[in-house]
Amino acid sequence: MRQYKTLIIALFFISIFCFSKVNATIKDYTLLGKTIYIDPGHGGPDSGAISKNFYEKDMNLLLSQKLGNALSQKGAVVYYTRNGDYDLAKTNNNRKRNDLYARVKLINNSNANLYISMHLNASPSTKWNGIQIFYSNILKENKKIAEIITTTMQENMKNIREYKKENSYYMYSKLKVPGVLVEAGFVSNPNDNYKIRQTTYQDILIKNITLGIEKYFNS
Repeated sequence: MRQYKTLIIALFFISIFCFSKVNATIKDYTLLGKTIYIDPGHGGPDSGAISKNFYEKDMNLLLSQKLGNALSQKGAVVYYTRNGDYDLAKTNNNRKRNDLYARVKLINNSNANLYISMHLNASPSTKWNGIQIFYSNILKENKKIAEIITTTMQENMKNIREYKKENSYYMYSKLKVPGVLVEAGFVSNPNDNYKIRQTTYQDILIKNITLGIEKYFNS
């Protein structure tokens, strides 16, 4: 009889432990049920901004993959417009527009809840610096996303520029899924260029974009 009682007590504590562990895991999945499309800018023959041996397209892909991993760990389903060094153009005739059209088609046909397009900025002047988010007001949700992610980064990082409306970019004016363009620094600025190469800085950036996305979906 005593052995029976001991077994019951043991099973009771095991069940509490297992329930607590499962409950904690569920709480970690803050993006469960969400589908997010990540768009690493440029690729293939389109290098984007260049600084000596630094190519924007490579950093866009690296940051996008890090962001995708972080979002997946939160329970989101993540897709990418590209997973390697290539563009999406199917012809050399007006190649850039063809590439952008293919990206738009992928995202619009995905039924995703959100897209994030990852780029780096550049300017003829080396003084321009900082991270900035752009949004198109084609969809009213875009401004809200830009505001929440920007505010989140401003609370935890330095040199975050104010989010900005931009309707002139072809791709973002055609998207029917809410989202924003993240310009993760200026390749042309020596300080930005140095920071964005550092793993620690990349991880901080990705952490805060992820946190901003969580806050958006919980708002």
